[in-house]
Amino acid sequence: MSTLPTLPACPEPATIRIELYNAESLDACAYTCVDHTIRATAAIARAGLEAHLIGMAPDVVRSCGHLFVFPTGNLADALTAVTHPRWCDRDDCARRGQHHSRVRGVDTDRAEAPSVHAVLIQALHPSAQPMVRIEDDAATRLLLSIRQTRVLRYRLSHLLAIAMAGHHQGHDDGRGAPAG
Repeated sequence: MSTLPTLPACPEPATIRIELYNAESLDACAYTCVDHTIRATAAIARAGLEAHLIGMAPDVVRSCGHLFVFPTGNLADALTAVTHPRWCDRDDCARRGQHHSRVRGVDTDRAEAPSVHAVLIQALHPSAQPMVRIEDDAATRLLLSIRQTRVLRYRLSHLLAIAMAGHHQGHDDGRGAPAG
């Protein structure tokens, strides 16, 4: 009965890798923190798979609940049932319940707090529309439709133009006229 297990997830980094086997092959690797390893192995067993706990390599960074399915394993069919948008990272969509693009950091090459990231997401439902999620290090999230994102892009462009003009020529009141 091998299906994708639903793993517990938390924001902690994974410290344990669990290899998922069926009778014939290694199908996937699950990653958990110490607190969620027992629940994860129980979910793996309920999915009809064997769990083998393995240590994490020091250079591997994964979050708790991450599941990587090997494309040559028997669980690959469970992933291919999901059609992915062109921009999707195709990594763990079934467990997340949504497609994700690669996370894009808003990096200014300076130490600025908070660190901000943007990602394109879309629920797995066939009629779901893509959305943009913007989040910071404190897990503050803002979810915008594509239309809202487009308008925000133009508003930010306008604010940047005002800031640059004000920086070079005097201050602007936001309506195009110098303040004062």
